[in-house]
Amino acid sequence: MSLDPKSPQLNRLLADNRASETRGVTREVMLGRGAVQAIGPWFAKTWPGLDAVVVSDAHTYAAAGRAVEESLAAAGVIARRLILEPRRGDDHLVAEDGVVRAVQTLLDSAPSARFVAVGAGSVNDICKYASYKAAERREYVAVPTAASMNGYTSTIAALLVSGVKRTLPCDQPVAIFADTDVLMAAPRHLNQAGFGDLLSKPVSQADWLLSHILRGVPYSTRPNDILEELFAELLTQAKAIGEADAYGLQVLMEAILVSGFSMAVAGSSAPASGGEHLVSHYWDMEQLCAGGPLLGLHGTQVGVATRLSAMLFEKLLSYDSKTIDPLARAQALSTHLTPEAFCARHAGFDDAVCDEARKLCERKEKVGHELAAELTVVAEKWPEIHARISAVMLPVATIEKALAEAGCPDRASELGCDLPRLIHTLEVCRDIRDRYVGLDLLHDLGVLAGERGWAAEVARRSEGLAEGRV
Repeated sequence: MSLDPKSPQLNRLLADNRASETRGVTREVMLGRGAVQAIGPWFAKTWPGLDAVVVSDAHTYAAAGRAVEESLAAAGVIARRLILEPRRGDDHLVAEDGVVRAVQTLLDSAPSARFVAVGAGSVNDICKYASYKAAERREYVAVPTAASMNGYTSTIAALLVSGVKRTLPCDQPVAIFADTDVLMAAPRHLNQAGFGDLLSKPVSQADWLLSHILRGVPYSTRPNDILEELFAELLTQAKAIGEADAYGLQVLMEAILVSGFSMAVAGSSAPASGGEHLVSHYWDMEQLCAGGPLLGLHGTQVGVATRLSAMLFEKLLSYDSKTIDPLARAQALSTHLTPEAFCARHAGFDDAVCDEARKLCERKEKVGHELAAELTVVAEKWPEIHARISAVMLPVATIEKALAEAGCPDRASELGCDLPRLIHTLEVCRDIRDRYVGLDLLHDLGVLAGERGWAAEVARRSEGLAEGRV
């Protein structure tokens, strides 16, 4: 059986990388049954005389790590084992700066070693960033154990840095070995999380467009174009993905890999990460500050937040721009919050995390006369904003149908987040990153927060709709 991807777009992207002399790009993807067995011969041929460090956690070692070791040994490759453990009380590993430093130290002490990351989001991000930051920048290999997130081929790593979720630049894995037998054997909620992560494309695209129109952030249609065909196929395979069907998971994995490439093409996570990701990151940061387990997998949380973000965008598209009052909003938001007020707004963060988030927020937040000038532009450009956002958005009903068919949660309450916490998250999660998104515009317009604000309305409606659905 061929291990070449079926997607023409993915194969074209790989061919372009092989033809270039660019360092730190993915040149090989083996996807299909038996892909894990191919890693040993590939490693021995590509890196003769080098050693492998097989990095996993306890779950991913059982899923594929042992098979990876066997393939490497059969090819004569010396392999060491590194099994990472989660924080005490948590059931899965978190990618954070302290773990990365420890793993990087191991890599620096072994010049002949190359990481083989066996796992999904956390294992991959830890190995990716540690390899990139090593004293001698290293290539590494990824072996996905689930189609649970779209970061495998991205040029960023999502890490907790001083308690704040950050996306940091790094290299792609040089090769990826995605075995469909391993993907089919993964717990279904892992692949469903990958579906939820990918479903965010239209709302993150809308956020990116807003930042381009209002803040001049560079924008390109190519990241969207290279994923569009696979994304459409993904929606048709939602039920198959939820049932762990082989073809459905093949489509999901290829879409995940192309989504990662779309971020590499853009030079940022903007094509696949907007305000909906801030909801997920905010929950993670609160849970970790409290010393508690995460509410859910990243993609699971993103799927829930994608529905919420789409509902907010639908309200924005029906907003009467004639009601925009730049001077009144400039008076209401004349200065940045004081450090004390900012920390009171984020009572779930510890002081260090709060201080880091405040610095990020102030980089993008406009107040006073600057805010008045920007809102004047918003009013002037409203027809363009409306037309371009409408063109990339999916209807809320389409997103709800896709989540339901894939068996994904679509309510925050299913993750253990109650209504007051959900409302608060929607009102303030914009504060934790310096990238401008739709939530920033809603905040600046004065429609997001408060008893009658859109955050409260959408939060209540999302829970009520979900409860009323058959």
